[in-house]
Amino acid sequence: MRRLVKATAAAVLGSLMAGGCSSAVGDAHDARPMRADQRPSSPAGSATPSAPAGGPRCSARALALQPGTYVAPMTGEHAVMYALTNRGSVSCTLTGYPQVTLYDTTGAVLPFRYAKGGGAYVTATKPVTVVLAPRASAYVLVAKYRCDRGVARNATAIRLTLPAAHGTSFAGHEAVAISGSTGLSYCRGGRHDPRPAIAVSPVEPTQQATGSLS
Repeated sequence: MRRLVKATAAAVLGSLMAGGCSSAVGDAHDARPMRADQRPSSPAGSATPSAPAGGPRCSARALALQPGTYVAPMTGEHAVMYALTNRGSVSCTLTGYPQVTLYDTTGAVLPFRYAKGGGAYVTATKPVTVVLAPRASAYVLVAKYRCDRGVARNATAIRLTLPAAHGTSFAGHEAVAISGSTGLSYCRGGRHDPRPAIAVSPVEPTQQATGSLS
């Protein structure tokens, strides 16, 4: 039964992301991200050496964090999509899981546990290297189970941190626009709640790929 509910929720999520709804960034542009293993190979006999697989890592100043498409809550889970956009003039790469921190209305850190993938929404597949053309976006999905015992503190802001070029880090801050029982709230049960963890997807080239049926 749990597998059927999970598959149903993930299928609906996939249809929401693929059915014409697009983010305010990324999908609205002609430039599209791709996996590094989808890059075209150099022609045989080319005198120009091929670039390293995937190319250089994105610089911190080239990236911007913005909201992605709204994700409707279902099966007890709630999720929020975020887009990482390349504002630079050259292609670059992102890979792996971002470090996520959620804050309440006072700016205090909410003491969530974080999991790499899993749940009804978030993919459990391994990270891939995403190649971002200028103005293209990659995506991260953040999800948690509802607060059955009520909300203790609302999550109002999020920080996503990723390794960037030259040993630096990108840290993007964005509002959590959804509060209360349908947001990423900290539950009254706290760490004693049976499901207090936040599931985080790896950086993916499309919003649909962040989902559990990708």
